[in-house]
Amino acid sequence: MNFKKVRILAFLLFSWLVFIPAAAGKQNPAGRDLKIFRDLLANISATFISPDGFDEIKPIATDKFPCHYALQLPTADFEVRFEVNSLKPEWKNFEQGKGDKVNPDSLYNKLAASEVKGLAMEGKYFSRAMPQRILEEYNADLGRSYFFNLADSPETNHYQYALLVVLQKNHYGNIVVVCFSNERGPGFFKNINKLKDCLRFTN
Repeated sequence: MNFKKVRILAFLLFSWLVFIPAAAGKQNPAGRDLKIFRDLLANISATFISPDGFDEIKPIATDKFPCHYALQLPTADFEVRFEVNSLKPEWKNFEQGKGDKVNPDSLYNKLAASEVKGLAMEGKYFSRAMPQRILEEYNADLGRSYFFNLADSPETNHYQYALLVVLQKNHYGNIVVVCFSNERGPGFFKNINKLKDCLRFTN
């Protein structure tokens, strides 16, 4: 092999080594989203473990639901979005006598209900308080679930049904999780169950 061919092969090899990782990074930006999501959770003393079988997708943040992280189950018609809200700024203002005079820990239900009404068909939903044993499992103080038919919208990828769950650690913050599906039978709740160990408050 002559020297010219060696130079060409060396150039191609160098280009492959440099270009492939850069291209892969552009095609898979979700790792950055995961870091941001975990940083938001750490700020309210919570952790996240990626559930098996799910793929990261780009979060779709809207006025109705300011999503910070999202996953989809490629083997099913199922998507989940996460939102993290810190209560620290509200508590600082409350303790200094600024802003609203309402205890910030009491606002989690109003927040979730407002988001549900924005997503639900005709604003209708079924809601119940989270049982104490479930709250203890996630080290949460408060929690509520909402099941509803979704209003048809490209923002929710035209899914038909949703379950929204909010969990709160008083004085720290809350986590809102909304699961989208086109079925509401046992398969929907089986997929939801795959997420049961991914989130937890640490304090």
